[in-house]
Amino acid sequence: MTRGWTIPLLLVLALAGPAFGGWADNAWPFRRGLDVDWAGDRPAIEDLATADFYTGGHHSPSGENIRVATEEGKYVASHVLMIGPGDRMRIVFTPIRGVRRYYVYFGHAKAPPPPRGTEDVAYRCGILLNMHKLKGAMGTDFKEVEAAWERSGEPIGKMLVTHLQAGFNPFDDQSSIISRYGGSLIVLEEGKYSFAISAGDRAAFYVDGKPLLMALGQTGNARFNAGIDLKRGRHDVVLYQMSRSGDMRMNVVWKRPGATNYEQIPGEAFGVPLRATVGPMEQVGKQCIADFRIEYVGEAFFADHFAHHYRFTAQPGKVPPGAQVKYEWDFGDGQMGSGTAADHVYLTDGEYAVKLSIRAGLQSDVQSNRIAVSRLYERIDAPPEDSLANAAKIVAEYDVAAMPVRWLAWATLMQQRAKMAGPLEKVAMRLATVREGVDAGFGANTLVAAADELSREGHFDAAARILETVLTDSPFQPTVGKRFGHLLLWRIGDFARAAKVLEELGRLFPNDGALKRAYGQALVLNQNVVEGRKILESIASDAPLDRRAALIGALARTIEYHITEGDWESGEQAWEKWQLQYPADFLEGYSVVLQTRLMELAGAQQGAAKVAEAFALAAPKSSYAPQLLDRASKLLAKTDPARSNSLRNLLRQKYPEDPLSQDGRQGQ
Repeated sequence: MTRGWTIPLLLVLALAGPAFGGWADNAWPFRRGLDVDWAGDRPAIEDLATADFYTGGHHSPSGENIRVATEEGKYVASHVLMIGPGDRMRIVFTPIRGVRRYYVYFGHAKAPPPPRGTEDVAYRCGILLNMHKLKGAMGTDFKEVEAAWERSGEPIGKMLVTHLQAGFNPFDDQSSIISRYGGSLIVLEEGKYSFAISAGDRAAFYVDGKPLLMALGQTGNARFNAGIDLKRGRHDVVLYQMSRSGDMRMNVVWKRPGATNYEQIPGEAFGVPLRATVGPMEQVGKQCIADFRIEYVGEAFFADHFAHHYRFTAQPGKVPPGAQVKYEWDFGDGQMGSGTAADHVYLTDGEYAVKLSIRAGLQSDVQSNRIAVSRLYERIDAPPEDSLANAAKIVAEYDVAAMPVRWLAWATLMQQRAKMAGPLEKVAMRLATVREGVDAGFGANTLVAAADELSREGHFDAAARILETVLTDSPFQPTVGKRFGHLLLWRIGDFARAAKVLEELGRLFPNDGALKRAYGQALVLNQNVVEGRKILESIASDAPLDRRAALIGALARTIEYHITEGDWESGEQAWEKWQLQYPADFLEGYSVVLQTRLMELAGAQQGAAKVAEAFALAAPKSSYAPQLLDRASKLLAKTDPARSNSLRNLLRQKYPEDPLSQDGRQGQ
């Protein structure tokens, strides 16, 4: 601190009293405690400590208003390694051996220059990894590698590491990178050392500023190696690694004097940096502050996508004794919460401003932190995991109306995979109303998956409500409309409604053959046989006519096999293939018999009864009409005995010669 600041600081401290006591300078409005744990057997080297913390947005974009000081207010050398993403800050500082407590100060509107000697740290402990975007060629010799570093693009990240070893990008998922590793190697034994590198895609290694070794591609062995004589003491080492393929693997090993094998260079040879524990945020002149801890709980994987579970815990400082404290959260995604701690799941990556408002008696405060939600790349080799079921339970409580549009499809898929029918219907209903902001194909397929899941669980009406909400001019059409028609025909058995829906869509998409075929089937089942027959017989087929009987027989046997196996989904796929190849075969009747059996297996017994009855009435001359009437009667025997008896009587009246009309127990 300069002399010009000393007298005003003492005056402010004297006037401020105990509330401001212990602050290095009251012009710094915010600080966090940093605790360094010293190992008793730590070797006497030049130490460094690192810390990651959130500033609540109280930092300058350049990071120049960050200082680290002891409890007594003595500044120590420090440096900002990374600013962001969001309001996260990563710093390194030079601790005083044996001193545990420090404070990182921030938020000064016009921070004075750091005291002389504290502007930056000496990187004599650990290895400084500095990663940039790679621009241009990677280079095939040392000069080209150095030139690649000089022209490299924007910084990606900085951190202190303990080994010249890597297996992944610890900052994000970028694959076109160039990294510089720099450290001070402590040599305890004089002699001949041999270094070997394995790297993908390219690496160059320097000792004491001199090029020593170049690695051209991942080898997994000690093929690229070179020897050098080293004296006792420190030796500066630098390694550049370049990658375009995404292969971030790199390893430097050594063979010490007299050794026969290569081994990993131990972290102690570079000095192992200390890690400071970060405390709550404090604000000068305030007792109660709306600070909070941010914890990444785990990632939940579903549908080739990650959702991210965070836990936020209030750290309110000194709350007035006996005061009732109220905590209100705004998670930056339209969702709100309350309580001292809150678990929250983010469904897409991005930056979110999380805000905490607290009120304790007459005191109140509001603080927010911008967090960058993504996978935890620093631990991408063994990331923390959260179960889909747990994440889905949290999302199930969300206010769907306030949910970001880009979340809706993912929220729907999450609830569909978690098999939570109520929350699934709720979020899918809103997705069904979306006109923009969601990829049309992705949104349509998601709604179909939601309806199919609800149908599998027997919630046919809920599935219908979702699909019906999608208007005919929606970007999700005709995919959703075709599925709605399928649901009405082959699950619910509402043929008049199916015909209306499919007719409207057919006018908008006149060249869609599947729509046209479904419309013809709906007309037949709705007793408009003449028009339905005309449509089905007019649909051209690419299937070979000379092999029609063989192909139909094979498809029918395939469906029969799936029925015996209880696999209605595979059976319906084969049935759809049959109808696609020979649409008019629907009028013959056996495919309808098989479809009703598939519907039974799918849990749609009432719909199967309606289909069987409707086709038997529409095509009374079909040789399968008696069988279908018999099937419908049996399906309704328990749920609608009166209707079942009526169909049995109809069977006897229309087909008195058929064995099924003689014994209600016959027929399959």
